[in-house]
Amino acid sequence: MTGARHSPRDEVRVFLEVCEAGSFAAAGPRLGLTASAIAKAVARLESRLGVRLFHRTTRRLALTAEADVYREACSAARQRIERVEAELALLASEPAGTLRISLPPLLGTRIIAPALYRLCDAWPRLRLDISTSTAMSELAEEAIDLAVRIGELPELPGLMARRIGMQRVVLCGSAEYFAAREVPLAVEDLYSHSLIAAARGGRPASWRFHIPGGDLIAFTPDPRLVLDGSLLTLSAIRAGQGMGLVPYWLVRDEIADGSLVPALGEFVADHLPIHALWIAAPIMVPRLRVAIDAIVAATREAVAAGLLD
Repeated sequence: MTGARHSPRDEVRVFLEVCEAGSFAAAGPRLGLTASAIAKAVARLESRLGVRLFHRTTRRLALTAEADVYREACSAARQRIERVEAELALLASEPAGTLRISLPPLLGTRIIAPALYRLCDAWPRLRLDISTSTAMSELAEEAIDLAVRIGELPELPGLMARRIGMQRVVLCGSAEYFAAREVPLAVEDLYSHSLIAAARGGRPASWRFHIPGGDLIAFTPDPRLVLDGSLLTLSAIRAGQGMGLVPYWLVRDEIADGSLVPALGEFVADHLPIHALWIAAPIMVPRLRVAIDAIVAATREAVAAGLLD
């Protein structure tokens, strides 16, 4: 409190130390101030509050009734501030507090979420609020701290993005479906098959293929079924309703055991990148850092297992 400028918080600190010490002189060593400087700080506080805080005698200081009320309020406020500061210091030193995470429904549920659950075991003060969505909306608008999204990213001002993998898709049908049909060998062969498409903008979504020579073409299916989501598409494929595009990791085991049959594998081009997204900030808090690390580790394990690229 040396110098010409003083803050109310300085004066409150002086007041509380004097209350505990019992005199200006005894409070001096605690504060690193002279008794004269302490007396001036108390006088400024009394002037600001418009009340007398101490009965001064040659031997001791006694609190006035107003000072007793003020001391109780200031002590409670200081204890709360110290408690909050301690909690903030803990948040900065270990993963703690609430982290809001948004995951794509299937990939999030099957591959990513189990790794996040384990964080709660490792860090008891960490709380996760996990939801599912495929929307590319701004994280700040949805109060989301961390998201995983599949697909090419639009311009995302204020966000950080880390590519964590590639979701490969496969065009397939059931063994039952192909029992009476030839497996297509070229994109043109699809016109003679029953196709299952996803809806996009009220219309069947196009499929993209590489053709000999390396060119990329968009094929618009004339679908027998238009379904929302990979689970519905897979249920129709399993039921022998036709051919559709689904994530490879979702059907790998069924392709391996022959119950589903892939087609045009070397031509399919609808593979999609996977990104982790979070709001840019000068400092990354520990709870966000460990969650990103867990998501990266989970996708790396999936890549190593051949589920993702």
